[in-house]
Amino acid sequence: MREIVEETGLTGLEAFGDGAPVRIDVHLIEARPDKDEPAHVHYDVRFLLRVRGPVALTLQAEEVGAAQWCSPSEIGDPVLRARVLASLGLPREDRPADEDPYCAVVVITGPARGGVLMHLRDGKPGIWAPGTWAPMSGGAEPHDPDPHATVCRELREETGLENIRLTLLFSTHTNGYPRHVFHGVWDGDPDTLTLTEGRKLAFIPRDDFDRVPLHPTTRQDTNRVLELFTPRQPPYSYGTLALIANRSGHLLMYLRGDSPGTCWPDSWSPNGGKPEASDAGPRGTIVREVHEEVGLDEAAVHLAHLFTHTADDGHLTYVFRGTWDGDPDTLTLTEGRALAFVDPRHLGDRPMSPLARYAALRGLAAELEDQAHRDGIHTLVAGGLIVHDERLLVVRRNPDDYLGGTWETSAGRLERGESIIDALHREIMEETGLTITIDRYAGHFDYTNARGRTSRQFVFACTPQKPGPVTLSEHDRHQWVRALDDLPPTTPELRCFLEQQWPRR
Repeated sequence: MREIVEETGLTGLEAFGDGAPVRIDVHLIEARPDKDEPAHVHYDVRFLLRVRGPVALTLQAEEVGAAQWCSPSEIGDPVLRARVLASLGLPREDRPADEDPYCAVVVITGPARGGVLMHLRDGKPGIWAPGTWAPMSGGAEPHDPDPHATVCRELREETGLENIRLTLLFSTHTNGYPRHVFHGVWDGDPDTLTLTEGRKLAFIPRDDFDRVPLHPTTRQDTNRVLELFTPRQPPYSYGTLALIANRSGHLLMYLRGDSPGTCWPDSWSPNGGKPEASDAGPRGTIVREVHEEVGLDEAAVHLAHLFTHTADDGHLTYVFRGTWDGDPDTLTLTEGRALAFVDPRHLGDRPMSPLARYAALRGLAAELEDQAHRDGIHTLVAGGLIVHDERLLVVRRNPDDYLGGTWETSAGRLERGESIIDALHREIMEETGLTITIDRYAGHFDYTNARGRTSRQFVFACTPQKPGPVTLSEHDRHQWVRALDDLPPTTPELRCFLEQQWPRR
């Protein structure tokens, strides 16, 4: 404990599990006559410790050159890695071998060679997208502790490539199946590799993507990776934002100044900014901006692309998310007047630009979706508590619908590739004709849907932007209620949820 405090400044550490060492490494130290030290056996007694709450590293310069957090699968010592994973309960040994919880994809680019390293897939029965070109990829196996371990294993097994730094760029879902996309750089000769899956291995230039067989999902993921790393010439016409969250889910934001020319003065915003000529694409821009504005390096936050927002005038904003659990007071803010972690569940308490508010809500939505998938729930629903003049809007299901005649709040399923926030705005507009402002996240509840499966409904408190007539398209009646006692018959799950959100008479 003393050594850790001296070298890193970390305090408040707890022993993980029963406190026993996770490994005792024994090795021989040769004699060092210059220090009058004989040959001897050396013991490294290694412990696994846990730290909670905000974390700030203060490195001892004379002993520590750098430090960073890493996933357990990135630990270099294979014995230590196995012991740490076992202590953490990873991988899940009881997972059936045929259960494939996610896919990991690695897009390897060769700057000198140009293009993306791909293999021509076999035409064997059971092969996904046979006869097409694709980056190396594969599903998780029971012994894989995380997507990083999966993608390293797949790359090694399929090509023999090892020790390439791989960065998670983004994660996405297709029909509830997560896909984690990584990026790496290698400028070698594909002919020197041993291909174990597929018929051919080559660097495919981006200009050839429309001339060779590519699955639509492969083309979409690969183009997204290349877009993040492609330098742009002025006029750039894009901006960047970084949603950096701590383990409580609060977002690192700064209070903008009020000097002349400042956009959205005295409002709160995530860090970010516009590109410079030296930036290697939007990802290079956001990495530079975060370092310049608050002093955080890429290794500390692990920024991954979340989504790209397109404004009405065509301006693009690339939004990234990352994690950092430190103390904002330890950072040096070079832009703005204050820096703090902000709870995205209560954004209505602070002035923000529409884009900053939308980006923050999308970041919260991504965390909610990820948690639902970890819980094994893939049918997601966005719902709104629409309140006007202290009254809640409820609507009645058509008689011939599932649970016909039941009253509910406006809600609907997410469409493919849609976020909770976008689905919420769309569903409320379609069902009621109202345009809403999201005030806060109210929570979620689970219920059994018409197909006998579990759905999770995420509920947001909303206010109509322009109160007006309600135009129903999927319900036969609507009503504004002032208290829970006035609520018409509804489902037990919704009533239970509203009892925690809505007052009785």
